[in-house]
Amino acid sequence: MTLVVASAAVLGFALVLARSRLGVVAQRIVRAALDGVTAVLDPDRDDLEKERAARRAGVCLLKGAFGLAWRFGLALGAAGLVVLGADASGVEPTERVLGMMVGLDFIAGISVVAAVVWWALVKAGVVSRRRPADEPAYAEADQLLHRLAFANRRMVRAAARLDNRIFRRSIQRVSVAPPVFIVSLPRGGTTALLNALHRLPGVATHEYRDMPFVTAPLLWSRLGGDRSKRVEKRERAHGDGLEIGLDSPEAFDEVLWRAHWPQKYTAGRIQIFDEGDLDDDATDDFARHHVKVALVRHGLSADACRYVSKNNANIGRLRVLDRMFPGCSIVVALRRPAAHAASLHRQHERFLRLHAEDPFVRDYMRDIGHLEFGELHQPIDFADLADLVGAREPSEPDYWLAYWIAAFEEVARHQGEVVVVQQDDLRARPQATMEQLCSSLRIDSAGTDFTSEFRPGADSTPEDLFSPDLLARADAVYERVAAKAMAARRLRVDPTAAHSASVVEV
Repeated sequence: MTLVVASAAVLGFALVLARSRLGVVAQRIVRAALDGVTAVLDPDRDDLEKERAARRAGVCLLKGAFGLAWRFGLALGAAGLVVLGADASGVEPTERVLGMMVGLDFIAGISVVAAVVWWALVKAGVVSRRRPADEPAYAEADQLLHRLAFANRRMVRAAARLDNRIFRRSIQRVSVAPPVFIVSLPRGGTTALLNALHRLPGVATHEYRDMPFVTAPLLWSRLGGDRSKRVEKRERAHGDGLEIGLDSPEAFDEVLWRAHWPQKYTAGRIQIFDEGDLDDDATDDFARHHVKVALVRHGLSADACRYVSKNNANIGRLRVLDRMFPGCSIVVALRRPAAHAASLHRQHERFLRLHAEDPFVRDYMRDIGHLEFGELHQPIDFADLADLVGAREPSEPDYWLAYWIAAFEEVARHQGEVVVVQQDDLRARPQATMEQLCSSLRIDSAGTDFTSEFRPGADSTPEDLFSPDLLARADAVYERVAAKAMAARRLRVDPTAAHSASVVEV
């Protein structure tokens, strides 16, 4: 009978807590703490704004603490009523019940029973472990950890140095092959290319689970990172149908570029890199980072694998990439200008709404260096960009077409140094195009089927959105760059070698 009374007391405690909406109060407390930390760490706020936000957060924390206190008190009262009622009715004395409840055997047993009951409820569909569709992908506690990881540039670099120091011997034991850089303007098809290459055994890329300590991937992975989480795949914020999970590859190395060259991100522009920006210490840091990502993905068997970076901002670094990383491969994704510019315009409008609705989405994109759209939009300062854009605003489709022209004029200046892949070919001939690309990059395709990675059918070309003269100029640039794309070079490939033939650069 002692066991029955003790179990009933625990059940009463649990039911009162559940009915008192304890979880909601706890979420409010975490949210208040997150808001306070965010305010203090936000470089865009002045001291007065930070002080006011911190005070508001403090008041919310006090209210939350009071809310927790009375709810726990009410739950303890419910448990006490069961115990005292059993004593008053002569069923079981209080001392004996309390003695059992604090015993290790009872605590272990009731924990196992609770776990089994929870599992049964989940299996029966009464309780769901999945996040609701409208719940943020980053929970409050995760957001707080993200804020701390990206508190400032010194924090980001300090994490990298700590990682280097702790795992120095492992880093020295591995030598990776020169990296592969996938570049374009956003919406050019770089994500699909990254997803395809990520499947290959000889490749190492960042994954979403590397967040938020992206510059310390070895330490974060040893500490557990997000390995214990079971997160359902979700459509990414771009609303383009691509689903992402913790194992999905993503572009995070812009964090390093911003940490080493903060002066390049001023006056609302990302400045072009040239030879005067080369920095030996930064280059060494990048080289170690490539090795660390390879170690996380492949362990000590990472020798000779290739780090693959999908970073659209690298289209503004074509002048220095091969100097910093001798032997690297630069893959430029080429999409027809009307389709590309229209997609850029749509995404900008979409992210304006997202940034207004959820400030954390804006801060997250800012911290990882995705400054392409919405309130964060910072165009890369290509040559002739100012003349091409003129007085146009990002709200106008022609702005994005002018930006496209400036970007691919820069690509055209470096065509002998890059491998250009047309989206039309990836849509029409995904397997042959990817095998040809792998051959050009000297990466074993390992019999991988690439057909599911790319959308079939022709790309839409909404030409009526743009000024005819500007579109004609964009089409001319496209034809000039496409003339030396992989598909255009097929006549220079040994016809007996079929799809796996080596590409002859021109």
